Amino acid sequence: MRGIAAIAVCCALAAAVTGAASSTTTLPRCKASQLKLAGALQGATQSLLGTLNLTNRTGTMCALPVAPRRVVLRIGTHVLSTLTVRMTRNLEPPGVPTRRLAPRAGVFVGVQWRNWCGAPRGERRLSVGLTIYPGVTTRASVGRVRTPRCVTRKQRSHVSVSRFIVVPP
Repeated sequence: MRGIAAIAVCCALAAAVTGAASSTTTLPRCKASQLKLAGALQGATQSLLGTLNLTNRTGTMCALPVAPRRVVLRIGTHVLSTLTVRMTRNLEPPGVPTRRLAPRAGVFVGVQWRNWCGAPRGERRLSVGLTIYPGVTTRASVGRVRTPRCVTRKQRSHVSVSRFIVVPP
């Protein structure tokens, strides 16, 4: 009898886990029209480092990938040639990774830009774009910043991006 009870409990837990996992996949993907991006980057050890807030402006929950696919940096109309890489976990903002964006709520993304050897250089007005899904990009101005220092011309400039993070209440 205990064996049957244990099997029933296992089946119930498996069904609950499967239900939670499938509910994430049935959520509609977030669309650019429902997203708003804001944030700032500041100088930090030969780089620019900061946190961006991605907000759902609508009353509908939507699904996010694990992390943005690409970070696009722009000075004026000039798109800067950078490589997007995943941020190491020890640099990510504090909080819990998420793949859901609740209605009228926000998530955070950590961004760090390093090794800019291109032009333009110096103090510039910078905007950042996050490509969430193919064809879904949201942009925001992060104000005037000083471009990161050119450490080595042999390596391409890169932008590290964290997973989507929610701060628990």
